[in-house]
Amino acid sequence: MIREYIKDLLKALLSILRSRVFFLCILFGAMFSILIIRIFNLQIVNKDYYLNNYIQKGEREISVSGTRGLIYDRNGKVLAYNELAYAVTIEDVLASSSSKSDTLNEIIYNTIKIIEDNGDSINNEFSIIIDSNGNFVYSVSSEAARLRFLRDIYGKKSVEELDTEKEQLSLSTAKDVYDYLTGEDRFDISDEYSDEMRLKIAIIRYNLSLNSYQKYISTTIASNVSEKTVAAIYENESVLSGVAISEETIRVYKDSVYFAHILGYTGKISEDQLSEYNTTNGNYEANDIVGKSGIEYYMEENLQGIKGKQTLFVNSTGKTLEIVEETDASAGKDVYLTLDSEYQIAAYKILEQKLAGILYSKIVNSDFEATEDSDIIYIPIKDVYFQMINNNVVDLNKFNRKNASNNEKNVYAKFVDRQNMVISDMKTELTRDDAVALKYLSEEYNTYLSYIEDMLCDNKIIDTSSIDTSDEVYIKWTKEEISLQEYLKYAISKNWVKTVNLISNENNKYSGTDEIYNALIEYIRTELINDTSFSKKIYKYLIKNGTISGNEICMLLFDQNVLKYDSSSYQALASGQQTVAYNFMMEQIRLINITPAQIALDPCSGSIVVTDTDTGDVLALVTYPSYDNNKLSGTVDAEYWNKLNNDLSLPLYNRATQTRTAPGSTFKMVSGITGLEHDIITPQTCIHDNGEFKSLGQPFPKCWRYPGSHGSINVSQALCYSCNYFFYSVGFDLSINSKGQYDEEVGLKKLEKYATDLGLNMVSGIELDENPPLFSTSDAVRSSIGQGSNSYANIQLARYTNTIANSGKNYELTLIDKIVDNSNNKTTIMEPKLTNTVELRDTTWDAIHHGMRLVITSGTAAGTFRGFNIEVAGKSGTAQENKLRSNHTVFVAYAPYEEPEVAMSVLIPYGDSTGYSAEIIKEFTAFYYGLTSFEEIIEGTATVPTAGHSNDN
Repeated sequence: MIREYIKDLLKALLSILRSRVFFLCILFGAMFSILIIRIFNLQIVNKDYYLNNYIQKGEREISVSGTRGLIYDRNGKVLAYNELAYAVTIEDVLASSSSKSDTLNEIIYNTIKIIEDNGDSINNEFSIIIDSNGNFVYSVSSEAARLRFLRDIYGKKSVEELDTEKEQLSLSTAKDVYDYLTGEDRFDISDEYSDEMRLKIAIIRYNLSLNSYQKYISTTIASNVSEKTVAAIYENESVLSGVAISEETIRVYKDSVYFAHILGYTGKISEDQLSEYNTTNGNYEANDIVGKSGIEYYMEENLQGIKGKQTLFVNSTGKTLEIVEETDASAGKDVYLTLDSEYQIAAYKILEQKLAGILYSKIVNSDFEATEDSDIIYIPIKDVYFQMINNNVVDLNKFNRKNASNNEKNVYAKFVDRQNMVISDMKTELTRDDAVALKYLSEEYNTYLSYIEDMLCDNKIIDTSSIDTSDEVYIKWTKEEISLQEYLKYAISKNWVKTVNLISNENNKYSGTDEIYNALIEYIRTELINDTSFSKKIYKYLIKNGTISGNEICMLLFDQNVLKYDSSSYQALASGQQTVAYNFMMEQIRLINITPAQIALDPCSGSIVVTDTDTGDVLALVTYPSYDNNKLSGTVDAEYWNKLNNDLSLPLYNRATQTRTAPGSTFKMVSGITGLEHDIITPQTCIHDNGEFKSLGQPFPKCWRYPGSHGSINVSQALCYSCNYFFYSVGFDLSINSKGQYDEEVGLKKLEKYATDLGLNMVSGIELDENPPLFSTSDAVRSSIGQGSNSYANIQLARYTNTIANSGKNYELTLIDKIVDNSNNKTTIMEPKLTNTVELRDTTWDAIHHGMRLVITSGTAAGTFRGFNIEVAGKSGTAQENKLRSNHTVFVAYAPYEEPEVAMSVLIPYGDSTGYSAEIIKEFTAFYYGLTSFEEIIEGTATVPTAGHSNDN
């Protein structure tokens, strides 16, 4: 029994050994044993070695930005500081898959919805926006900036690489870029989203792609978000993979409107800045926040904090696992400005109140058409009503919203009726056999048809580079001697019209003139329907002919919360009496509830510069109008930026440093000094004012008093009365060469020498961008009264006035008082920089100073300063640029007369009368010396000019 069992067992064992399965089992067993041994070796025996090796591959070092330094005024009042805030960020943590792009787009969409539903907005510094007509447009300010943007979008190393034989990417429209980014080849964003949402998703995807090789660096979606947004993000974090809340510091500007042009703002570093800063041993990275303009830009090296660093471990997808080492960042240096914030704010308010007062005095409740002979350019009230629409004070897009007021709906209905009629009439005019030449049309229809041609040129349907400007038909068009229909058909025949933009490519080569023209008419009709600029022209004539009343326009200001709602005023306006609207608007202007900037009619801008005569320190530098730089700092509010760029008052433009005008009679101190120092005249020399200066050929230069005369006067009196004839004579005599002949170059060279020595013909030295001065290049006689081609910014007039006030010390003007490094308690004081000293005879200085004092006591500004307790010396000036617009007005001054402390310069473009700028000087001087309180100025209303209408050249 046992033997049989053993025998069967051996037989079975032998059978197994002979089986192929046995050898497979042996093989697998051996392999499994090797695997076990290998795992044991990896995880137990050599654990430390392999772990260290893995960690070395996953170690990363990132920098941590230091806090930006603060900016103070000269008295230690903070103007720019940092505030802790929350930001919504995103990292690409999704694993690669066929559905990754759709999933990421959906995550971003849901994040945007949360942000916007809670009243916040995404960061948008992208160079493409959707305009009010629903079109994709570039938002960059120059062609060079547009090309740099395209370079980055298409991933090229340089702008030159955009164009090849196969493609010309430099010609990409904003819509082309949008289609590229949202298309399958890039971010594949579903067209189920709206165009606006697709663009927002594309912007975030593009920003995220910039960190594709550094996934541990997050991309900011929205900055400075509310606590509601923070809570909502946390509540939905399970479905928002990669989205997080992080802390950040944002730059905050106090009293921003008054200091915006000086302080500037911060923003993400550009490629050009990155290259520039790192070339000079900088330590900047692609996501750094730097100064973009103003003091923030100029003092970047001082304000920028010193970076710290973090050493961290990341996994294979780039996600942070652990921070193992950290070095703290340190704050940047604090910058103290020479400005006194109260002087700055008071000067701004005084200027705004005076501009409002000038407008108040010039607005009339009647029609007025300016001519070249108009002494005063009045403003019809209907022009003011129209500016509420034209300057986007009220939003046309809100007229047909669901919750629009009855007044908005009525205004919109009138517009739609007129728009339909106008577009129908335009089509008729473009198709009728007897089309009328432009000059025979009404003003309204001439405006509409002229706009169509402008629009076709702007949209590049008409290729302006192809037009032969000497062509007979084209010349007739410019003279309005032919119809638009005739001109367009001719333009098609001459290939000035780009048919590729009108007709599909497959049909283009077979298209005849008629087909192209019909396509052009349809294009015009389609464009005009949604063209905001064209719509505004329709509104202009609806207001002008009374179809839309002033009452309705004023009610719109309440409807859209431009003005705080007042039921009694609204009901009075609804009564329909036209005088109610006029009186209401005038009162809002007087109270400055409607500002000169909103009206954007002459004058709506100006500048004031105040300096310390002993140092060149700038105590106030005001430009009006201004803007809120808080909305541009760190991340740009795209909607606000677009509004600023479309504001007709040009709030982004610094009038104090960028606006150049002829100095007018303020140049006469240069001419007087040059004449005295070259012994052309003495302080006692009298020249008789003959009215017309006939030593030159016709047309004879005239004194502003002509046909009257100032009589026989000396140089001080000539400054007092601003006698042109006196300085014509000086300019002429300065130009007599060694042969006894008139040579304007000789005279100009002498004048230029003293203009430069006195600081007028050089940049001011302040730490902001400024347009350089332009000294006259022709006509020494007219140049001697500040005409010719003389052109200077107000900041340059301020330096010149400062030099005259202190009797020849030509200081560079400056905005920087001191720099404080809190890390080592080191303070760097900025000492005055003296460029040169103008060495003149004492009698010359006395004659010039006395003349400027006479201006105040008995000359062109005597009426303004009569009874004023502070002794001021000054000089007025006007400059005519356009005979259909008011003159530019300038006034320069210093005080006190005997021992000057402060110099001032005021410029009002199209300000009409020199008396107005003189009044600003008087009001600021009264505040400076404590005759008026800060509170009185802040609470003030429009100051209607008291000076009569006066001009001097």
